[in-house]
Amino acid sequence: MRRQVVHRSLDGTRVRLAGSHDLGRPVTSVTRIAVGGRLHEMSSGTREGALGWAEDIGVQRFEQEFRVQGGRLRVGRTATRDPDTGVSDPVLAAVWEGRRHAVFTHLYHGRPADAVAFFGTVRLTEHDDGITAAPQGRALRPDPAELVKEVPGLGLLEITALTAQTRRRLPGWRGASVAGGELFRDEVEGQGPYFLLALRSLLVTVLPEEHRVRETPARLAGLTVEAVAG
Repeated sequence: MRRQVVHRSLDGTRVRLAGSHDLGRPVTSVTRIAVGGRLHEMSSGTREGALGWAEDIGVQRFEQEFRVQGGRLRVGRTATRDPDTGVSDPVLAAVWEGRRHAVFTHLYHGRPADAVAFFGTVRLTEHDDGITAAPQGRALRPDPAELVKEVPGLGLLEITALTAQTRRRLPGWRGASVAGGELFRDEVEGQGPYFLLALRSLLVTVLPEEHRVRETPARLAGLTVEAVAG
């Protein structure tokens, strides 16, 4: 049975996945925003996923909330500890919740006012298939956003726009010719093999399931990945 799903990344790139694979897993988009000489990483996903992220990093409760851009911005405190030195740094977690989707980030040594100010540097727009975050004023996005999605039987997919910048990730040799582009296999020492699928306007990194590396090219051939307008 052929299925399909469309996801929207934080930079507005819309990606359609289609195939007989299980495409029901949630997706996360990750981007970086540069403002005031600092880089901030922000992610988007489901509201449940954002709350799960906050719990995973140690937020026990949200202390304050604000109405921001038609949604609810909640902040809570936690800390990170360096395993080597034992030094602890305070972290402010910030989660913006829309109707179905959420955006979340963390600020080291941050105050609630810093979270409100940071979310003021991007214009958030919620769509049925995801959220976009457009930098405002002096804020900028130094590189394309990524979509991260697990596809059972295939592995973890990281999808981004194919630009002159992201093209630098490709190996120096020619890949295997596949429908819509080229497929490359490479390996990171100590981490195992991975695949890169260069399409007309997208770059897909596939981190395969360890026991299915040999099956990955065939299973990937059965998955259509394409950028769609809107």
